[in-house]
Parts: sequence; C-alpha cells; structure tokens
Amino acid sequence: MKIKHTIQCDGSEVLVHETDTGVYQVSIRAHNNPLGQGNALQTFSNMDEAVASAERFCQLHAIAKANGYHLEQDHFVRPDKPGHHVGQLLAEGKSAEELEQLLTAP
Repeated sequence: MKIKHTIQCDGSEVLVHETDTGVYQVSIRAHNNPLGQGNALQTFSNMDEAVASAERFCQLHAIAKANGYHLEQDHFVRPDKPGHHVGQLLAEGKSAEELEQLLTAP
C-alpha cells in the first residue's frame, strides 16, 4: 500500500492509502506508531472521495469528542449512548452538522 495523503488530526494521522487492488483506504494511526498501517475506517474507489472523507473525518472526530464520544476501533462510542460506525458516516457523506444533530438527539 502506498500513502497518497496524510492529515494531522488531534494527535493522530489520518492516511489515504492506495491498495494493491486500486482502491483507496482511509485509516487513522497514532503518532507513537508511525510505521504501522493504522486502523482502517473506510475504503473508496476514488482518490478524491477518499481525501475528502479523510478531511471530513477530522471534523467529525472533533464533533464527536466535543459531545463526549471517543474513537474505539471504527466507532464513535460513549458509555450511555449507542455507537456510530465511522466508515458508514464517511460513506454516507455525513457533515459535521449532521453528526452533531445525530449525537445530540434524545
């Protein structure tokens, strides 16, 4: 896999990898493990879509964190609320505003 795009995001790196099969994987890895491949979040067939999703992930992560959620594997989780699959949020093109509404809904 070849790294095509990197974004610094809240103490981590969000990466866009081109896989051997020609798809683009968005993943997140900790700064303390720079040689790792990271935790895969979603796969896209188009590089531009993958890069836009990686950028959007940072916004979604900030909203989730502000609402008491944290990233656990590939879900935003909070003990008293249902989890939200990050890959699905990215694939659906959820905006920060849409996630805010989803997280704060009763």
